[in-house]
Amino acid sequence: MAVDVWQPSKPVAVSREKLEQYLQVLRSKSFEKESLDAIAEQLPETMQKSDASLMKLQEDQWQAATELDDEALTLLIRFFTLAEMQLPNWDGGQTSPVIYLVKILKQRGSFDAELKRWIKSNTDNRYLPNGAVIL
Repeated sequence: MAVDVWQPSKPVAVSREKLEQYLQVLRSKSFEKESLDAIAEQLPETMQKSDASLMKLQEDQWQAATELDDEALTLLIRFFTLAEMQLPNWDGGQTSPVIYLVKILKQRGSFDAELKRWIKSNTDNRYLPNGAVIL
């Protein structure tokens, strides 16, 4: 019987290059937009395993996303919403990148009710899309 040695995951940095890498995969012909319900089958396994820590990063680590256009942000919001539901160890809770990406769209006046309904209907994360309520 083989025993694996546990290796701590290396922190993933959110850079423009990292975001463009995801957008390239999400926009590729092999990644069907209609099949976002099958992310585990379409996202490369290396990304699934190495990038789960993206879901636990703090807001200030998502500054590179401010450089993206609204279409790219919306695509990433949809992806991270579904990834949290479908991929093992991709739970974000109150640190979900969806919260930070939505905040960018809100600051631009580009977050609409339709996207809000879509997020709510595709997640069981009670913090989406707005984050934790501060009392």
